[in-house]
Amino acid sequence: MLDMFKKAVYAGIGATVTTKEHVQKMLHEMVEQGKITRQEAEKMAEKIVEESRKEFESTTNEINRTLREWWQKEKPVSEEELHKLESRVKSLEVKLANLTRKVKGE
Repeated sequence: MLDMFKKAVYAGIGATVTTKEHVQKMLHEMVEQGKITRQEAEKMAEKIVEESRKEFESTTNEINRTLREWWQKEKPVSEEELHKLESRVKSLEVKLANLTRKVKGE
């Protein structure tokens, strides 16, 4: 599940970089065409960057909240706990096999 979130974050970062480059190119073209001034383009770029930063923070907070809720609800086991459980199961399988042999008189 963590890998899924990592992939989503990396995809979001990639999309942000691509979008930033696209916006910069678009604003540059608008300045070149005389549709806006360089100062207007800079203000627009600052506004877009600020809104993107806020959106990123909001999304990050939401992901963190969701992960905390999931972690509390699911209470997944650690790798160490998993190995301990596997060892216990193997030990119990051996004991069961020994008991089965005794019962059968082997």
